[in-house]
Amino acid sequence: MGLARSIRKAPAIRKLRRLAVYAVSLAAVRLVAQIRWPAIVRIGRMLGRFTFRVVRYGRGRTIRNLTRVFGAEKGPEEIRRIACGAYEHLAVTALEFPKMREMDDAEFFARCEYDRDEVEGVRRLMAARRRGIIFASAHMGNWEMLATYGARLNFTMSVLYKPPTNPYLDRLWQRFRGENKLIDITKDLSTVIRRLRKNEVICLLFDENAKRRGVPLEFFGRPASTYAGPAYFALRTGCPIVCLYFIRTREWKHRFVIERIIIPPRGGDRERDTLRILREMNSSLEAMIRRYPDQWNWIYERWGDRSYVETPVPGRAKEGSS
Repeated sequence: MGLARSIRKAPAIRKLRRLAVYAVSLAAVRLVAQIRWPAIVRIGRMLGRFTFRVVRYGRGRTIRNLTRVFGAEKGPEEIRRIACGAYEHLAVTALEFPKMREMDDAEFFARCEYDRDEVEGVRRLMAARRRGIIFASAHMGNWEMLATYGARLNFTMSVLYKPPTNPYLDRLWQRFRGENKLIDITKDLSTVIRRLRKNEVICLLFDENAKRRGVPLEFFGRPASTYAGPAYFALRTGCPIVCLYFIRTREWKHRFVIERIIIPPRGGDRERDTLRILREMNSSLEAMIRRYPDQWNWIYERWGDRSYVETPVPGRAKEGSS
């Protein structure tokens, strides 16, 4: 057993494994690129249903997470239906991702509805404050569309991302996100502050489990470890946070939704302001999940392990008494 483990961890074997994964991924991307969009949606939905029914990985966690949130108001059959729908959405998103790079602006906006007045309002807000803006989204609908959306609307935008451990896959993902600058969240994040102060847009996802690096805040009534980064960037720069999402419509097109805009206070209690901003962001996501429960990534363990469930939410009593 020790010898087998040593062989697997050998640098040459690791490199071959990574190259094999890259080759399979590249072949899949090229195959998907040849399929027409309506077929992509049909195949994705079938693949999602098949995975939910046959593959056990993540299914129990998905149903457990949905029961944790909706168990008091939805029955087991409805929760199972939502869970299967979530698998369908994830599969379609994975197949849509390679197609987006090929779309010209006319085709992209034919599939993505948005309110021009809302977008112009964001531009006016940036101009009035002479600051950039933070696009804060989540793993909901087709979140990958947000990056290309900003570029197509001529926003100068940087996308925060965590690179995969496979450097060949990292190169592939960067190629697909080539319309924007990328910022590795595992490195120096002072770049974020500099770009926001240059009136640029920073795009990030805020619904990941921060584990021991985050702040435990209520999410659907239970503490969930939350990254403080978005609030920190907003308070340091005075840049607003725009909570926005790409939601699928019944026609399997997409709609760009600005759920709310959070203006950071200046000169207040930094800790209290951070908590207030993060709670409002969680509230925004909760509202969208309640409206579109099958479009969020329930497979992910947002609430973490038991240590986070039993961690008290900081600042709640303090703010409630003020």
